[in-house]
Amino acid sequence: MTTTVLAGSGQQARPIDNAPRLLLRVIVWELRRFSASPLLWFQTLGLFCLLLFLAWASRAPSSFSFDVHGLINGFVAGTSPWGLLTNIPLALVLLGLLLPFITTDGVTRDLSRRTHELLMATALPTRAYVWGRYLTSLLLSLGLAVLTLVAFLGMGWLLHQTVADYPAPEIGAVLLLWVAMVVPATILLSSLGFAFGTLLPRFSMLVKVVLLLGWIIGAVILPIGLHGTTPPALYVNWDPTSAVTSIGLLSSYTIVPSVSLTSEAQLQQVLLTVENRMPDLAGWFVPHLLLAGLSLVLVLVAALAFKRSREVLN
Repeated sequence: MTTTVLAGSGQQARPIDNAPRLLLRVIVWELRRFSASPLLWFQTLGLFCLLLFLAWASRAPSSFSFDVHGLINGFVAGTSPWGLLTNIPLALVLLGLLLPFITTDGVTRDLSRRTHELLMATALPTRAYVWGRYLTSLLLSLGLAVLTLVAFLGMGWLLHQTVADYPAPEIGAVLLLWVAMVVPATILLSSLGFAFGTLLPRFSMLVKVVLLLGWIIGAVILPIGLHGTTPPALYVNWDPTSAVTSIGLLSSYTIVPSVSLTSEAQLQQVLLTVENRMPDLAGWFVPHLLLAGLSLVLVLVAALAFKRSREVLN
């Protein structure tokens, strides 16, 4: 697709550019604009510090005490598969607090700043405008998601070097659980925020609040109500926040007291074997990817429904 501009009487109309290059230009321009924002850098630094603190504080998310030949204690490493099932939903709560405020205003920002008519009067194709804004917000969101991976791996290696008996992070396990839990949730939140913000530009703040509250309810409040009960398999597999998914998977990690355990070293060896066991991905990995894919379809609908005139948007 090419766009042209009207030339003078002595000039021929010439193509401005093709759509892919214009799309890339929109992305580059948006990234430059975001990079010039001190608020974004402050939010990113704050999120990374919170993630590091979470990874450090959860170096022993569970403790065990068996009153066999005396009191014996052990800990589960926060960067093991067992520990990550506890910590990743908490990291997703932090992401859920930030992503709606980054992605929802991708298009509506021009309306609030009264630059919409000026921008829409240019020869920029609508597809390049909308998809360029969305892909930029998605790249930023995935960049924040990468911070969770860096925080867990970095803090895991630091604890391995400084804390006795703390195992080194299993890189393959960390990557797999990150891809299965963090990446789909990031795409889902980013896409929902952008799509509803584009479809409902007058209610962008309401969209942010609804997404924020919905994520907190799904990731924090509903799992508390399931305490001590076994959640339905359908809920475990399709929970976008991964909080209930983790509850369902953690049921397979159990330590049975044994009279043969007579020291903390023996208990820690048993825990090391159990905590590094990968959970079964068969039931929930594909549903999480499908939820992310459906959110991309919603973005496509929003892009097709977008109108260049402000009267229609309002």
